[in-house]
Amino acid sequence: MAAYAVCSFAMRFGLFFQVSESAGQTQAERFAEMFDLIVLAESLGFDVAYLAELHFGGAFSLLSSPLMVVPVIAQRTRRIRVGTAVSLLPLHHPLQIAEQAATADLLSGGRLEFGVGRGSIPTQFHGFRIASAENRARFDEALEIIRLAWTQDRFSYRGRFHEVDNLSIVPRPLQRPHPPIRVGVHSAESFAHIGDRGWPIYSGTTTTPLPQLRECMAIYRAHLASAGHAWGAEQMALMFPMHVGASGDAAREAMRPGVLQYYRNVETIFAQLPDAYGEHLPRLQGVRETLANLPYDRFCRDQAMFGDAVELVDRLQAAREEFGLSQIIGWFDQGSRLPRDEVERSMRRFAETVMPKLA
Repeated sequence: MAAYAVCSFAMRFGLFFQVSESAGQTQAERFAEMFDLIVLAESLGFDVAYLAELHFGGAFSLLSSPLMVVPVIAQRTRRIRVGTAVSLLPLHHPLQIAEQAATADLLSGGRLEFGVGRGSIPTQFHGFRIASAENRARFDEALEIIRLAWTQDRFSYRGRFHEVDNLSIVPRPLQRPHPPIRVGVHSAESFAHIGDRGWPIYSGTTTTPLPQLRECMAIYRAHLASAGHAWGAEQMALMFPMHVGASGDAAREAMRPGVLQYYRNVETIFAQLPDAYGEHLPRLQGVRETLANLPYDRFCRDQAMFGDAVELVDRLQAAREEFGLSQIIGWFDQGSRLPRDEVERSMRRFAETVMPKLA
């Protein structure tokens, strides 16, 4: 197993929000709770809050337009940065995303972290009537157009999916030359593809468990080096389902209902596709097998950071060294089954007892 030297830069700590529907709360209340938790996170010293982009299923997420939410968070906070994890570029016109993200950066005082990805959930491509087989080519083209829109006074572009003829995009981002760009990656093919291009990356253990991540990071490092790209100070951000309990056993038992609910939510979304849309069926079957016999101990070992403070410090430090992490991001209520006060207690424990040991 390869390990990489920890750089001298300070670790950054983030939170991830997916905002699924929750029994007993309205959709507006779910957003309000997220805003309150981000305000608390800022007071505790967290550096960045990441917002998912997911479509067509409140059981999984209400965050269909995260760039619209960024300025709202910025109005309620002063320091914490706000990121997308991730903006799904193949589902949008790149000029529109360039305008929206620039507006979000401007209205947030230059606090946008622009996470982007190609997406893999079939309901989203079915809903927008975009072929999922085109998602990588659409992503590459969209990201190039956005980069040109932000760095050129006027530009033109001729591609497979889009044409731009001598346009100037306004507003311009406050951050120059543009907000930090980070690409979400979860498959070996994506790690290789983005390594060739040198972009910093974001991944999550919900979709890329640690054993798979070890293999993918070796691929990313090899492609990064062979393409002549240096490893940067902000090269790798990693998201874990996170819970800090009074004891390790208490933390793991507290999160068991939420993990089960997460897989139920995934099943709900996948099962809504028409039967004729068959390419998702192997994944749906895998989710149903997981639900029938949840391998919870393996999930805790390979995908989650559920434990007491001492355990999490040890495990996160090991992950930091192994993967060269610059950001550790916690999903503090996977499945939305924890009481609000328990989520806040976990965030406080993390900030007070884990973050200082890793900073």
